[in-house]
Order: sequence, then C-alpha cells, then structure tokens
Amino acid sequence: MRFVKVSALALTASLGFAAAGFAQTAVTPAAPDAMAPSATAPATAPSMVITAPEGYVFTEVGTVTADELKGVNIYDPEGKDVGEIADVQIGATNSVEKIITDVGGFLGMGEHRVALDPAQIQVYKNSDNDMRAYVSMTKDELKALPKFEAN
Repeated sequence: MRFVKVSALALTASLGFAAAGFAQTAVTPAAPDAMAPSATAPATAPSMVITAPEGYVFTEVGTVTADELKGVNIYDPEGKDVGEIADVQIGATNSVEKIITDVGGFLGMGEHRVALDPAQIQVYKNSDNDMRAYVSMTKDELKALPKFEAN
C-alpha cells in the first residue's frame, strides 16, 4: 500500500511540476501526513531530532496529565529503552517544572532517579493513547546526572 502512495505521490508531483512550467504558476506542496513515521520533533527542542515512531504523533508535555505520564517508557534516539517516567514535579505557576525519571535497575531495584527539564523530553502518543517518551541522552549519560532528592 505504501508503494502505491509513493508512486501516486511521485506521479502527482511530476505532473504538478510539468503543469507549473506550462501555466507559469507556483505549485504548493501538500502538507506532510502527521502520522507519517518521518515526522520529526517540533522546533521547540532544536537540539533533539527524534523521528516519531510509526503511528505516533508529538504531544506537548503540558497537554497530558501527570497520571498519564507516570510509567511511560523513555527511549534514547536509537529507540533503546533507557528508563521510565516516575513522577512529574509541578512548579509554583502550575506548570510542569521537572520530569522525574528512573534510569537503570531491574524491577525497581538499583534505579537511579534523576530530574529532567520538560524541554529534554519529547512525548509521542498514538491513536490508542499509548505514549512513548524520548530523550537525546543515552542510559549512561542519564545515570551520570545528579541523583534526584525530593524536598
């Protein structure tokens, strides 16, 4: 099915460019499919370019509840599982201040808890409301961060 879409797109594009040459008018390209696996992260996190998993779309951290975020697996840019969201810290302005994550360990033992800025995490959600979080760091880089201590 994907091959047919690509072929149809290529044909449409070539006909569009040919028509543009004859009519001397600009052809406006179609908007990219938001569910396409090549969709990348928004410009709000320019240092982290993550390719959205197939069937997932970017979701702002502030648009989901803390309960929805708790337990969401965190992946590095290569798609390796590096931890999970343990909690969300809300600041004085009622906005997400920190994302508390558990890195490493096994079955809750030996985990290293760190606090990340919301800008360091990109959350993606699919139509079944399944969520995945991505960071630009490896598991070792996350473990090297200072341990989070609750006040």
